[in-house]
Amino acid sequence: MKAAERLGKWIERYEANGYLNGSILIATNRNILLNKGFGMANWEHAVPNKSTTKFKIGSLTKAFTAMGIYQLHESGRLCIDDCIGKYLPNYPHGEKITIYQCLTNTTGIPNYTSFPDYWSKTMRLPMTLHQLIDSFKHLELNFEPGSKFEYSNSGYSLLTAIIEKVSDMSYAEYIREKICRPLGMNNTGCDDGIEIVEDLASGYSFWEKPIHTAYADLSFPLGAYGLYSTTEDLFLWDQALKSSQFLSKELKEKMFTPYLSSYASGWVVSEMFDRKCMHHFGDISGFSSNFLRFADEQVTIIYLSNMNVTPVTHLTQEMAKVMFDEHVSIPLPTKPINFSNTEPIAGKYFIENDEIKILDISINNGELYLTVSKLYGVLYKFKLVPVRHNESQSTFVTEMINEQLIFHYSLAGEIVGVEYKDFNEKKYIAYKNKTSALVEQHKNV
Repeated sequence: MKAAERLGKWIERYEANGYLNGSILIATNRNILLNKGFGMANWEHAVPNKSTTKFKIGSLTKAFTAMGIYQLHESGRLCIDDCIGKYLPNYPHGEKITIYQCLTNTTGIPNYTSFPDYWSKTMRLPMTLHQLIDSFKHLELNFEPGSKFEYSNSGYSLLTAIIEKVSDMSYAEYIREKICRPLGMNNTGCDDGIEIVEDLASGYSFWEKPIHTAYADLSFPLGAYGLYSTTEDLFLWDQALKSSQFLSKELKEKMFTPYLSSYASGWVVSEMFDRKCMHHFGDISGFSSNFLRFADEQVTIIYLSNMNVTPVTHLTQEMAKVMFDEHVSIPLPTKPINFSNTEPIAGKYFIENDEIKILDISINNGELYLTVSKLYGVLYKFKLVPVRHNESQSTFVTEMINEQLIFHYSLAGEIVGVEYKDFNEKKYIAYKNKTSALVEQHKNV
């Protein structure tokens, strides 16, 4: 079976179950095999996602910022081995932190999005780039610059300021004029939260149904995670990265070479399915995205979603497996059966070998719902759809993401435990009381 056929079958089931939200582009040898929108760009006005829908791309932005820095290096306007103090004169430790360390997340500068009050307060407030830098520049370094890797949006904010200082252009203007316009990427830009961007999707979270995400001010993400784009524009970007249009071969190789970890400059470079892959994940305000580039195999997979619970990292890896003809599992169809014995199932289930994660199952209007934590420990609530039942077990699947719960019954009809398979296909065993979970845990020690 050809890759396009395998891909079509995989997509068909996931789409039928409502598990795909956003826009997906998959290409091989420059030929686009899939370029399609799924779900809603805007739930309020029933606007569907299309292949041309714009999405906030979060940290996929870092690759553009890195390219800007390397362009300025190649033109002789800066050197990536310069200390940042040369361009930001009053920055503490500026004499021992280099531009290259900012590119590779090895500065030791604390990551401002990890500060305790960021999610509850700071992200909602407007700031200039310089006010943002002032918020972290006097903090003690987490380690000696260049000694270890630690992901930091703060370093990419400094790179944003350096691009603006050296080019004498705003970051948004630089990216538009020096990268996007030459490539015909007319649907990519910097989202300031004020200007109206046509065809820009709205970002959502999920609690029984799609809901709005917490407000985030867009005045300061800029070169760390501030761009919007489309899958089609990002494919143009992907193709340009294969050429020497922007950088010499040597400098491009430097940009894609990891330093101290699998992180290079705006890209992660690692082995995936025994193949070299350049990739990056992004998330911001209800949007999540993942970009995989298997350069040797000429396979590109881009997934931009406006539903933050969509597991884009896992799904893009599954798509890669499909492309490489490796085994993938297909979700059970979400075709509900009649099931009325909901009362015994409701309750809290404690996962063996995990004292934190709990499966909280509740009843609402006669239907079962699962509340469970996901990325960053955030709780989500999904409707459970009954799909199989017999005397020994009942099987449910969740709406919105591909998860499965199998409840096992004793001969007396009581629930003795539940098998929980999350969207990553990781399996857990859970029990309705904490004592049972601990007993089983000790049995396995």
